[in-house]
Amino acid sequence: MRWYEAEAAAGNARAQYLLGLSLEQGARGPVDPAGAARWYEKAAAQGLADAQLKLALALQFGRGVAADPAQARAWYEKAARQGLPEAAYNLAYLQESGLGGPVQPAKAISNYEQAARGGIGRAYMALGGVYARGLESVAQDLPAAYSWLILAVDAGQPGAETLLEAVGAELTDVQRAEARAGAKKWRDKPLS
Repeated sequence: MRWYEAEAAAGNARAQYLLGLSLEQGARGPVDPAGAARWYEKAAAQGLADAQLKLALALQFGRGVAADPAQARAWYEKAARQGLPEAAYNLAYLQESGLGGPVQPAKAISNYEQAARGGIGRAYMALGGVYARGLESVAQDLPAAYSWLILAVDAGQPGAETLLEAVGAELTDVQRAEARAGAKKWRDKPLS
């Protein structure tokens, strides 16, 4: 721990991140969300994607800092650009809901897809929901929703089976078969 503290104080981004984790988890004393956020911010500013994600979470939920969804969105975007699927999922959620900025349906879908490629099961469910109901400038597409919901069921997402059945009841046998083929094609893609 002393090494982390010394390295963090010297500007080592990885040590700053690990020190933030230890403070967030109370590994060496009381839980200190504000201290964790300070170290995450230092490491995030140096470009460490894991720290950018943790800082964004702190800002989104007000853990140790004042809640600031706009700043959370900006940090999620930086981490997502570096390939963190969880950051892409959280960014998509903010873009879909309009938290911290405008509703951005096309960007939300793109980021949910990035999260799905990274194996985030919640992203399958989110995409199924977006296509089942439509989203501002994104038209309802029940066959696409069915494909994503198949993947959500496979990933064990709560509520996915019920929604899959409801969407499937609106489709023809041919549409369901095509949707299953689409889900298989997606499933067979290598994770990014």
